[in-house]
Formats: sequence, structure tokens, C-alpha cells
Amino acid sequence: MLSLPDKPGNADRNDIRRFLALVQSRGCSKRSAARKLAAVRSFFRFCHLADAGDNPAKAIRTPKFGRSLPTFLYPDTVTALLELPDSSPLGLRDRALLELLYATGIRVGELVAMEIGDYRRETRQILVTGKGNKQRLLPVHQMAMATLDSYLNQGRPQLLSQPTLRIWLNNKGTPLGQRGVRWILSKYCQRLCLLQSVSPHVIRHSFATHLLENGADLRTVQELLGHSSLSSTQIYTHVTKEHLKSVYAKSHPRA
Repeated sequence: MLSLPDKPGNADRNDIRRFLALVQSRGCSKRSAARKLAAVRSFFRFCHLADAGDNPAKAIRTPKFGRSLPTFLYPDTVTALLELPDSSPLGLRDRALLELLYATGIRVGELVAMEIGDYRRETRQILVTGKGNKQRLLPVHQMAMATLDSYLNQGRPQLLSQPTLRIWLNNKGTPLGQRGVRWILSKYCQRLCLLQSVSPHVIRHSFATHLLENGADLRTVQELLGHSSLSSTQIYTHVTKEHLKSVYAKSHPRA
């Protein structure tokens, strides 16, 4: 049984350590324990500002936890997914949307914010506004451009119900939101009978993983993804290594 001080001002760092040991002994993960420690820090910070004593949690280190590897789809699964939409206005939109997600690896928020002027057809590029309003120009391959042209020329005019510069429209003819993109992707994943949960970020992970597996250098992938730090991109090198191990284990006769 954990005995805690009756007043916040009487607590010391050993009380905080005992609390962390207790929650972890009850099966709490290190990630959850880190969240609980953050809440404790905030509480004692408030107490300190209210002159109710020092902050004993200030010097307690956050529990370290491993970084989980990103989930990705195999190339043949992505190809099957991209071939599902039909030739209706909404189907043309869905095909172009999924193709562009996989062709560029952009975030779902960057996708839905795209406007007509962001598509630079003459240079085969799109202008993307990322986190912190940082902009980057991304190349778009010919197949993705073809599906985007079909949507803009045939699908979008039939969907449009009110003037807007946004490229992506929902079934009511108004700008498509992030939730709508997730619903579209989920719909086609169900048709494909995928057991794993697939979000737009999984497509982004697939984009980066497939580039590295086919010889792209890490700096290039960093630029394409819009990562400010190379450490954010390096997680994909671990994915490719794990993939190689998995293929080896399944394919080598003596593995």
C-alpha cells in the first residue's frame, strides 16, 4: 500500500518515484507512466506557483520507452487498392486522391488544404504547405498526374456546388475534410478485405518505406516528407531492415 503525504508541500522526489514504481508494477506501460508523470509535474508546478511548496517531480526523469515501427503496406497491396475506384465523379476523385497520397507521401492535412493553384501541371509538381506553414514543391509521377487531370476535368466540375479553390470535394460539392479522406480510405480497405487498420499516415509510411527499399537516400526522403529533422526519417531505415529480416526468414531454406 502506497502512503502519500497529506499535503503537496510535504511530498519529495522519493514519493514520486514510489508512485511511478507502483503504477508500473500494476502493468502500466512506460508510455502511460510517462503521461502520468507529466500530469504529476503539472500538478506540482501549479502548487509551486501557488506557493504551496517546491516541485519534487521536476528532477524525475521520464521513463524511456521504445519507438514503435511504422505500419506500411506492400507494393502489390497498394496497387490493388489504387485500382478499386470506378469512373464515376466520386470514383475519379477517390482514385486521384489515393494516387496522390501514395505518389507524394503528403500528410492528410496537407492534402485537404490543396487548392487549384497548388497543382503545377507544366512542371509536374504540387505545392504543399506543411507544418509551420513551411512550403515545399513535390514531384508527381505521370500516372498520378493522369488521375488528377481526369478528376479535375471530369469529376470535380460535376461535384462542385459552390465556388471554392479547394481541389478535393465531398459528395455535397463542398471541400472535403480529413475525416472524409479517412472514411474513403477505410471504405476501399474494407473492399480489399485488409485485416489491418489503414490510415492516410500508413500510406505515407508506405511511400517512404518503398522509396528507401528501392534505393532512395535518406536525405531525399526527408525532403519529400517535409521532416525538419533527419531523426524523424531514420525510423524508416529500421522498417526496411525489419522487412529484410522477415523476407530472409521466410525465404531462406535454413532460416
